Amino acid sequence: MQIGSRKTAVAGIALASLMVSGSVLAQAAPGAKPRSSVGLAVAAQKSPYAGYDTDVLPVPVINYEGKKFHFRGGSIGYTLFNTESTEVSLLASPYMMRFKRNDTDDVQLRQLSNRSMSAMAGVAVRHSAPWGVLQGNVQADISGHGGGLAADAKYAYPIPTGRVMLIPGVGANYASSSLNDYYFGISAEEAQRSGLAAYRAGSGVAPYMDLTAVMPLGPHWTATASLRRTLLSNAVKDSPMTVGDHMDSAVLALTYGF
Repeated sequence: MQIGSRKTAVAGIALASLMVSGSVLAQAAPGAKPRSSVGLAVAAQKSPYAGYDTDVLPVPVINYEGKKFHFRGGSIGYTLFNTESTEVSLLASPYMMRFKRNDTDDVQLRQLSNRSMSAMAGVAVRHSAPWGVLQGNVQADISGHGGGLAADAKYAYPIPTGRVMLIPGVGANYASSSLNDYYFGISAEEAQRSGLAAYRAGSGVAPYMDLTAVMPLGPHWTATASLRRTLLSNAVKDSPMTVGDHMDSAVLALTYGF
């Protein structure tokens, strides 16, 4: 692993991992109320784009839980409905994917156009019960990058083991064809310029599994560690821009709750 290179690209990936895990960690037990927290995380993940290195870097963690508004790992939510077991919120968040041609070592990919992160907005639902935690969201692109849709659904089951709570989870991400094509498609002009085959990406579903460990270090401090493997959808795997069939990520965090 390289430390320090391509930091901005990995920062988005790291925050995406924290966004996915943070909501479950904050509300792991049925009826538990989330706390505001600040802290620092160290994250690592391999980008699906060819020629990208695996990077490791520190990322700030900021979670705010208000009466109606909340801020969780980069996403802003407004609670429409909330009980001890179910929360429904409006959600706005960045789509944590981007491609910068200067960040790849692949000569052909350096001839392609950059792809920026997208702004998304939609609705999120979370339900906790003795049998586990279900959460999901559906969002639409509002930044003009093809107007695509993205969705995520996840099931997690908190398992107390002494001082440490283990939270295994399984889920899936969906990306529409227009969203995938923006990030992984190659236009005819780009194909001519780079020598790569033109490619139009379709929609796809990427299943994933993860394991998070949470250990309280007193009334305020909490240490967390999370590992995730995501299987790339066929639409992403078939793109000439990508390599491999999965992504692995790891996040270590220390937070102060209040």
